[in-house]
Amino acid sequence: MWSVSVSDGFNIDVTNPERFSGSEEGFFGYRVLQYQSDSDKQIIVSAPLRRSTNEKASGAIYSCTLNTANCTLLYQQGTYTNTHTHTHTHTHTHTHTHTLRSCSPSLAHDCGGNSYLSGICYHFNSQLDPIANKTVAFQECQKNVVNLVFLFDGSSSMKTGDFNQNKNFIWKITTQLKNSSIQFAAVQFSAVPRTVFTFKDYMDGTAQKKLDEEEHMRDLTNTHQGIDYVLANLFNNVSSGVDPDATKALMIITDGSPTDFDTKNVIKRCEDQHITRFVIGVGNVDINKLRSFSSEPKENNTFQIDNYSGLEGLLDKMQNEIYNIEGQSVGHRERTKELSQSGFSAVYDKDVLVLGAVGSNEWRGMLYEVGSTEMEIKDPKLNKDSYMGYSTAVGQRGGVSLLFSGAPRSNYNGQVTLFRKQNTWDVTTRVKGEQVGSYFGASLCLLDMDLDGDTDFLVVGAPLYYQTEPRREGRMYVYRLTNEKVLEVADCVQGRFAATVTSVADLNGDELQDIAVGAPLEDSGKGAIYIYLGNRTQGIRPNYSQRILARTISENLQQFGVAIDGVMDMEGDGLTDIVVGARGTVLLARPVLSVSAHLSFSPSEISLDYFDCLAQTDDSTEAVTLSACFSVEEKTQSTGAVSRGLNVSYELRADTARTWSSRAFFLPRDKTSRSFLSSVLLDSHYSCFNHTVYMPNCVTDTVYPLLIQLNFSQAEQQPSSSNAVINIDSRTTANVEIPFQRNCGNVSCVADLQLDFNFLNKTLLVMDQSYFIITVSLLNKGDDSFNTSVELRYPEGLSLSKFDTIKASRRTLSSCGDRDDGALDKTTCSISLPVYRKGTSVREIYLMLHLNIVKFTQNIPNIESKNKYLIV
Repeated sequence: MWSVSVSDGFNIDVTNPERFSGSEEGFFGYRVLQYQSDSDKQIIVSAPLRRSTNEKASGAIYSCTLNTANCTLLYQQGTYTNTHTHTHTHTHTHTHTHTLRSCSPSLAHDCGGNSYLSGICYHFNSQLDPIANKTVAFQECQKNVVNLVFLFDGSSSMKTGDFNQNKNFIWKITTQLKNSSIQFAAVQFSAVPRTVFTFKDYMDGTAQKKLDEEEHMRDLTNTHQGIDYVLANLFNNVSSGVDPDATKALMIITDGSPTDFDTKNVIKRCEDQHITRFVIGVGNVDINKLRSFSSEPKENNTFQIDNYSGLEGLLDKMQNEIYNIEGQSVGHRERTKELSQSGFSAVYDKDVLVLGAVGSNEWRGMLYEVGSTEMEIKDPKLNKDSYMGYSTAVGQRGGVSLLFSGAPRSNYNGQVTLFRKQNTWDVTTRVKGEQVGSYFGASLCLLDMDLDGDTDFLVVGAPLYYQTEPRREGRMYVYRLTNEKVLEVADCVQGRFAATVTSVADLNGDELQDIAVGAPLEDSGKGAIYIYLGNRTQGIRPNYSQRILARTISENLQQFGVAIDGVMDMEGDGLTDIVVGARGTVLLARPVLSVSAHLSFSPSEISLDYFDCLAQTDDSTEAVTLSACFSVEEKTQSTGAVSRGLNVSYELRADTARTWSSRAFFLPRDKTSRSFLSSVLLDSHYSCFNHTVYMPNCVTDTVYPLLIQLNFSQAEQQPSSSNAVINIDSRTTANVEIPFQRNCGNVSCVADLQLDFNFLNKTLLVMDQSYFIITVSLLNKGDDSFNTSVELRYPEGLSLSKFDTIKASRRTLSSCGDRDDGALDKTTCSISLPVYRKGTSVREIYLMLHLNIVKFTQNIPNIESKNKYLIV
């Protein structure tokens, strides 16, 4: 069972993935492709290391069907003489004809003991029958020209017979290799060296005569001088007939140690010119001294014989050594197609196949457009070992084809080259990597956000990018086609993130292409993939919508995410499905439902008649009925997803604007129940659920409205018939303000309070417990007045003992002294909290004030008034 948090999961279903098993040794799942044949939809899977029974060929591709979860062998590489192929790297379909091509970059053939690597593509018709194959960038065996010089000893230590045996040995070798591309020359050395015959003589047919006529010099053994002579007069002198591009070799035959010194660094000069050197020591010569003249490995290129008669026994050995040089490509001659590995990547530009060939031109790499002829596509500014063609992608802009190719080792940082096609493919832009060794350009994909046929964004993977803080391995870059970088993403701690980047069809119903990214070595090599949803302004959203670890599907998976494809609905349910390489796991998309919530209430306002703060009761009242309504709309194209239902959990919170005690609650006997949790089944396009909102009998704040908030999410438990998921873009909150009743003529309430008062006592006799009475009239001629109060101020010594309402136009309650905090010179009386209604009048409020003689020390004058009296 796989469980993910909200941040880690969206609509790719990992609970019931389809799996296709194959040989782990054969790397079944290295490449995957969704394919529509004439009859049905299938998944094409490669197994590049699958060997046939004769072990002479490897590589196979399979066809897998979703409804049976079975795979059948589609093609197994047959046996070719001296051929070894891996059918694996790229498999592509032609969308118009439903034909299939599978290309391998590892067609090997032997050339004189050396393996040349090119590509081969197999063509299948719409019934998946193989109909043709074609080799691309195939290099025929070419025997390199070899210029070999015999430098043989003519010192006085050898006899005439030995000297002649030496000449016979030389001529036998030249005779037996006469049909090769090897050209020979010879020099005798003693006190001074002398040319016997040149390369030109050998080509002209005069070499044998000159060798036969050569006389024995009979002097010293100046070996170093002889080598210097060969360099100056044969290898570096065009008049000798030397081929400047030929592979060069020198065979030294001597029976004595050198009698001179290496004053001209002849050994180093031979090394610098990549001259292969063999040494044959004859007799009691110090072989260790002679080893200094031979090439590495010296033990393989230095030979010792007892006498000159032993040269005959070396004949076959030396012939093989010389012949092997013919197949080598050393020196400054550059390889072109010998190791091209065409087919390392493959794309279609309309009807034409384009292959990446990373090994062409000394591993600079290039592309081949494969039609009736092969057309080379080069970036002339690439250095050696750039690996262009490692990845390829084709798009267009304004009807003009665009070709992108990654060269992850270019200048060590990596590069992506953009070619634009008019009549030929021309370089227009180069996008360079940022970090040495990051393998920038190892993976590519393109995005057409508005599906108008024009490419909008380029996505580039750099799977070896390393970041220390926070630790990350692998990075993905998004560029507009203006070469403007708009986004960088690095979400994987370790695992080659962005080794695979693939544009997939719309997963969440927003009509934008999305991205699937592979990190095949994450989680100790088990692998993971990441889903990024499309974004019109920057290609993709910066945060992934879903991260899928291989171990949540199976503990046995390895390198999950090495290949990804997701352009097709495989099940016929209207949803895009994703195929992930790693033993052929197929992940199915889930229906995406956009859910929105709306809150409404009845009646339209909270009546103030419910509240009486002066009654001092603990009752509660049903203030409003709240309706929580949910709208459900499917964004994807499946059928019946809404009717199959979706369980949603939601929470209602009351009076959320107040952090202190709430004015509202959801349970009639629990005034602390300011939140309410519920789970409901949404199985129609519109569903409503009613809740009663309760309020206490006394609410002093009736000015600010009551704010109700709803939050919802997808419930963990879902109907067995449903696999839908809430759209990640759904707004999962709703708010509503419930106002209190207001009798106001305008937007704001403006009360008009008029106060009048009279003394019933015309005089106050100063004696203990004396009192006098004030009558007050209060009229509200304006809008409702909230939190109304009357404040009496008087000298210390007086105290309010009674406050009664005698006559009022409506029920009026009052309370005095609860706002004064023990003050001795005033009393505040609240009138009809929380609201003193519009038009209310209180004709007589009876106030009795007592005199406390102990505290009252000042003289109170006689107060007489015929109209109004005010004590201040």
